[in-house]
Amino acid sequence: MRYKHSIASVSLSGTLREKMLAIAKAGYDGIELFENDLTVSDIRPAELRQMASDLGIEIIALQPLRDFEAMPNALHRKNLDRAERKFDLMTLLGTKTLSVCSNTSPLALDDMDKAAADLHELAERAAFRGFKIGYEALSWGRYVYDYRQSIEIVNRANHPNLGYILDNLHINSRELPMDDIYKLSGAKITLVQVADAQKMDVAHIVLGRHYRCFPGQGSFPVVAFMKAVDSTGYNGYISHEIFSDDFRASRVYPVALDGKRSLIWLMNEISKKNIEKPILKKIQFIEFATDKFSQFPLIALLKNVGFVKTHQHKSKDVSLYQLGDATLILNKELDAHATDWVDKHGNMVCSVGFSAQNPQYLESWARQLHYKWIKASDNEDTLNIPAVKGSSNLLYYFIDEKDLKSNYYELEFDLINPFKINNGVQQFDHIGHVVSDVLTQSNTLFYRAMLGLEIEETLELLDPRGLMYSRVARNETKSIRIPLSSTRSRGTSSDRFIESLAGAGIQQIALSTTDIFKTAAWIPNKNMILSVPDNYYNDLISKSVLPLEEVERMRALNILYDVQGEGSFYHFYFKEQNGLFIEIIQRVGGYDRYGEPNAQVRLAAQARDRNT
Repeated sequence: MRYKHSIASVSLSGTLREKMLAIAKAGYDGIELFENDLTVSDIRPAELRQMASDLGIEIIALQPLRDFEAMPNALHRKNLDRAERKFDLMTLLGTKTLSVCSNTSPLALDDMDKAAADLHELAERAAFRGFKIGYEALSWGRYVYDYRQSIEIVNRANHPNLGYILDNLHINSRELPMDDIYKLSGAKITLVQVADAQKMDVAHIVLGRHYRCFPGQGSFPVVAFMKAVDSTGYNGYISHEIFSDDFRASRVYPVALDGKRSLIWLMNEISKKNIEKPILKKIQFIEFATDKFSQFPLIALLKNVGFVKTHQHKSKDVSLYQLGDATLILNKELDAHATDWVDKHGNMVCSVGFSAQNPQYLESWARQLHYKWIKASDNEDTLNIPAVKGSSNLLYYFIDEKDLKSNYYELEFDLINPFKINNGVQQFDHIGHVVSDVLTQSNTLFYRAMLGLEIEETLELLDPRGLMYSRVARNETKSIRIPLSSTRSRGTSSDRFIESLAGAGIQQIALSTTDIFKTAAWIPNKNMILSVPDNYYNDLISKSVLPLEEVERMRALNILYDVQGEGSFYHFYFKEQNGLFIEIIQRVGGYDRYGEPNAQVRLAAQARDRNT
């Protein structure tokens, strides 16, 4: 791929010096210098130029020159003087490009010809200094807010030192067609900026100033945008300009690295020789890190669900518990990852195993994205399962589906009990991953870029203590579903779990059953099932078409219900164990959601249970 990578300094937290170091360490080729970052810094422009040179990065542009074009004549001369001072600064910095954004001033004139004339004059002065001008349309510009308008103005100005800046945030937030990009000459494009965002019903300026994120972390058609740019023959920088409250509250280097990862992913998506990525098939196992002293409440919960200890490791203190096709691993071995996990989080999920098609491509891809890869053991009597460490320090293992057999685990484990319980439970349906709000974007990128999962839109869930947010990562067939949840509200279920786990973890394991009533009736200790209030069932009688006797069966077993089109959904929950909870679900008639309308009922019930 011919593009170099850059990021605007405004995208990151910290001092200018910290930003420069993080940008270089993350592997960018250049930086767009947001002038405010220099204004508040004690680094002199010439020193910054030397620092960039020493770090091996280029200051590719100074930004932004605001409210310049199409102003009344009385202000035009002052604007030219302001521009000349920018040129003086650019000389000291050693950069050749000045970014100009469309006018937002209430004094601006609705006059394309004057805007073109003003930019022509600016470009003429820039040419005298050996500089270039890039002009972009802000989505909240007073009169110029559509990239097609900015293209028309640049074309009317008709100066070789004036070109277009294309920023997909401004294009996609207004849902503008991108057809006109294909008509452009790449030689006339000064700079391309890429950002992502989730779809939000807010003003364009609010979205653009607070909620941008890196490509792959939001919902915008960033791949389609870059394919349009790629068709023009453009061969300059692809740069991030991210205004994000979350990023500016986060550690500088991890954010810079995620930005670099997003560009690697994006370039691969548009490449004709893109790296072949594996296809994840299903959740094969979930591993708990535990110890000999605190494992018993967890084991009691698992047995009450129906899990049976079927295998014991031949040389390690590791056990397999199975129910249907679902396998849980209890790792009491004093190895580095499990021990560290127990010390930090207690008895919790430390890894997830997927079956995959063509997992051999994963190692190279993980290394390109700078995720830590853990090689499989070379021992002949050990299962060949490599792993990658995710943004939440969870390990994600990959089993080649060709290796899976009925006795797959018996290469490394002794079968000690071949008999499983048949209570209707078949397999894992989904797992709930809870992360702190500052880690949400990073984990979203991991699931999309590293694991190749699709990301759904964010939903709001109402907890008694505040709002929670959830978006689902899933594969194409929906055999893998991972709701990724976060919150900004103190005291919510997610917040309590995040605090106890120092940032993130798997809080929910949902298992599918062929008969929810059979499974619920089988549970030996029904006191471990989360109690649902009578008010829920009284309301269900009034608003559903379910037979009264079926609702009463559900009431007796604490089963909840939801509908989606012709499909329906039955589910019940076990009480939390160290913050973790298990859910049993049954999907009927094509239902493919998660019972979100019942989330408030579940969250309120869990809050009551914690307080008793």
